[in-house]
Amino acid sequence: MPRRIIGSIAGTLAAASLAAPVAHAAAPSVTVRVEAPGRTLAATTVTTTGQQVVKDGNPAHACGGGSVAGALERATGGDWTATWFDGLGYAVDSIGGVRGAADFSSYWTLWVNGRSSTTGVCDTALQAGDEVLEFLCSVTPDFSSCTNLPLALRAGSVRLQQDQAVVRVTVVRLAGDGSEAPVAGATVTGGLAAVRTGADGTARIELRHPQTTLRATHAGDVPSARLHCALGDGGGGCGSRDTVPPRLRLRGIADGETFAAADAPRALRGVARDPSGATVAFRLTRRHEGRCRAFDGERGAFRRCDGDGAPLVEVGDRARWSYLLPARLPAGRYGLVAIARDDAGNRTVRRVRFAVEAAG
Repeated sequence: MPRRIIGSIAGTLAAASLAAPVAHAAAPSVTVRVEAPGRTLAATTVTTTGQQVVKDGNPAHACGGGSVAGALERATGGDWTATWFDGLGYAVDSIGGVRGAADFSSYWTLWVNGRSSTTGVCDTALQAGDEVLEFLCSVTPDFSSCTNLPLALRAGSVRLQQDQAVVRVTVVRLAGDGSEAPVAGATVTGGLAAVRTGADGTARIELRHPQTTLRATHAGDVPSARLHCALGDGGGGCGSRDTVPPRLRLRGIADGETFAAADAPRALRGVARDPSGATVAFRLTRRHEGRCRAFDGERGAFRRCDGDGAPLVEVGDRARWSYLLPARLPAGRYGLVAIARDDAGNRTVRRVRFAVEAAG
């Protein structure tokens, strides 16, 4: 039996990625974070489904869609591999192409809600709001723990000081049993300036308006999850869930505007801002002489409207986004819907109607 499997039997942490599969009902919304050394491979909110997950081609080794395996499949787009061990289930081998060490000195391990999981990716059923963390554990010599442990970021109340919103945060290091200890010298980024924690693990952070995403790092440890702080007319607050949608503006086209044929738009553009980034997509429809046409990004042309509505055209995740149409828009009445979405699933939608006059 591989040394890694022996270690996982002996230690709670290693057992987190190994277990026999059982069927579970699908869970609603959960967060999934995957941390490799020096980079985050996934940090998103997903809604699990009832679809089973098989990683080795054997239907007898199926995991329930409401398990960690199901959530990991959705969060990574299936970009993970695993090996099946009879009586133990799947051992996660790689995520996003990142593998554990060949000498078993590192391996992928599973934590749920700030604790090391004693069950594996198939056998861990998820509930709404659960927080899943997979990270590459640098194993201790006795295989009982990891030399690198996850950080967590705690926030107090947001206060106004001399017209600046500030919050005092504490950075702690989590242990597998759920206990925690403050971390001195951790760096907290995302505010107006990066700040290091003092001996008691705390730091004073000046926040950005209207939202700030904070994160803590410390050499040799797994970075914290992002902490989202929102400011508004009624005050502000911080939480692990991002509930603030991105800011989205359209440029060059105003609602109700009419363009001469020579000045008809060729480029759709705007600005989408969110501390964790935002992806943008749009739908564009044209009505002329009683007919409806919808722009199809794959074809690069307008097609007849159907019952499914205009197709969604993906633009990308640049803050200053633009999309170049194949040609200037011909005469007609147009409806443009732009959508910005952040990693937490928050959306902002902007709609404009405009017209292009016939040449002549």
